[in-house]
Amino acid sequence: MKCGVACVLAGLGLAVLAIAEETKPEMLLPPDVWRTYDPDAGEFNEEVLKRWSEKGADYKEVYFSAYINGQTVRVYGMYAAPTGAKSVPAVMHLHGGGQTVNKQWLEAWTERGYACLSCNCHGVWENRERYTIYPDALKQGNHKFAGGKEMATTPSVRESSWYIWSAVARRALSYVRQQPQVDRERIGAFGVSMGGTTIWSFALDSRLKAVCAIYGCGWNRYYRHTPKYDPPKKIAGMTADDRAWMAGMAPEAYPPYIKCPVLFLSATNDNHGNMDRAYDTLARMPESVEVRQAFTPRFCHHIGADFDQDLVLWMDTWLKGGPSWPKSPVAKVALGADGVPVITVTADKPADVEHVAIYYAVENARVVSRNWRNAAATQAGAGWQASLPVLHADRYLFAFANVRYKSGVHLSSNQEALVPSVLGNAKATDTASTVLYDGTDGTGMWATLSPSTDPDPGHVPVPLRPARGPGEKPGFAVNQHASPLTYQPADPKYRAPAGAALSFDIATTTGEEFTVTLSENYFMPGQTTCLAKVTLKGQPGWQTVTLAPADFKDKAGAAPTGFEHCDMLQLTGPWKDRSIVFTNFRWLAR
Repeated sequence: MKCGVACVLAGLGLAVLAIAEETKPEMLLPPDVWRTYDPDAGEFNEEVLKRWSEKGADYKEVYFSAYINGQTVRVYGMYAAPTGAKSVPAVMHLHGGGQTVNKQWLEAWTERGYACLSCNCHGVWENRERYTIYPDALKQGNHKFAGGKEMATTPSVRESSWYIWSAVARRALSYVRQQPQVDRERIGAFGVSMGGTTIWSFALDSRLKAVCAIYGCGWNRYYRHTPKYDPPKKIAGMTADDRAWMAGMAPEAYPPYIKCPVLFLSATNDNHGNMDRAYDTLARMPESVEVRQAFTPRFCHHIGADFDQDLVLWMDTWLKGGPSWPKSPVAKVALGADGVPVITVTADKPADVEHVAIYYAVENARVVSRNWRNAAATQAGAGWQASLPVLHADRYLFAFANVRYKSGVHLSSNQEALVPSVLGNAKATDTASTVLYDGTDGTGMWATLSPSTDPDPGHVPVPLRPARGPGEKPGFAVNQHASPLTYQPADPKYRAPAGAALSFDIATTTGEEFTVTLSENYFMPGQTTCLAKVTLKGQPGWQTVTLAPADFKDKAGAAPTGFEHCDMLQLTGPWKDRSIVFTNFRWLAR
């Protein structure tokens, strides 16, 4: 269900007029925040640093002026258009926090017949030769020097870095509209990570015809570490600053006012684009606006190679009149005749569907360490179904589906989050397992630390792949710098028995030195991490590594008593052996 402005304010507990009288920060709603800003005002004073042509496109590296809060900002960017282009659509790129202007995106878009501007928003950062220059009179803007105060609210949210970055993007849009190759009525924008967060306030600009937010979905102030499902009984109360921010500048405040189509791309375990909260943000979009989402399973801050066409096809549809997209798949969980939860997935344009994957997780309210299991999907009439066995019928069950189309479009359904016993006489039929992975299901429930953040078509790395080791025994292989990890320890089915040891097999002919990490409260306040160092000599065949709790040490040098409270297992190289294979991860009971 989508929600209007009144619903948003009620959900945040905001009594706007009363708070405006009682608190210091000025209470503004999104349209009020931007009412005083004119992105077209003032001269651009363009300075071209360099012009060149390559691969059928003309480039220029530039500075131009923006006028924000009474100050002049010199915006740095790189622009390109196909050689000889006239009246072509354009796409704007907003980079992530540690990123900047990215020429690779200009190459990708100009090859598809678009003009493209990649502009620096966040100013000074490590090893940046050129960047947007913010005057000293602006206390915010430079990410490096913001000191964690990017969400300033006094006297209003217009003092914040996020307002300034969005204002830069709006001015950059005005700049793109002045380029002679560009059709000013066909401009879209996408942002990655912090750029994806900025997209939501930027999308309020009616000159944009389509946007894509990658990872950024908001909820980064008050709700960042508060689980949506099964929240703690006591959480800190909202401050006046929280309310001011959430009313006027938080990304989740903007959807009710957005009128252009929105695509959201993220990963299920992302720490920045919280999956549970992302669905809340998307639900606030008006019913009349086209919205789609796609989540790469198990990763954090990575869009999988299977999803690399979504962004470009989205822009093709809205800026070039390309094929319309299928509607989002719909997932529904009910109880089967035997009391076991069953998910049913229906997809638009089923004749064009190439593959349906169903995922489910149990009990863990914390998104970042939720273990997504595969559920075997079988076609049932016009839809697909899968059984979702659980260990406990009175605890949360989460489920969703990914549908891949022959066109390259990859879509995620809604997420079902429910307690099976609420549906009726639910049966708990699942059983615990000491085997985490035996290689028979490809890469299983393993992922890696993010190998890339940008879904540049054809350039998304695949860090983990099924492989076979000595004796044709199945397992997985990794790229040299990939750090394979799994959240299975957080899943009650795979939870470590008290006092158990961790054991796994490795095939390496060169030898390896690596670290095994087990974490508790992963990526959450109060995280504890224990490490074990492993050294292996190269040899033919398989080698077995067995690690007891005493082999691990936390930062104080203490060993854990067991692994039963851990929620993440990770192996960290780098790996010298390019043919290394891992398999047979299991708990050995004491």
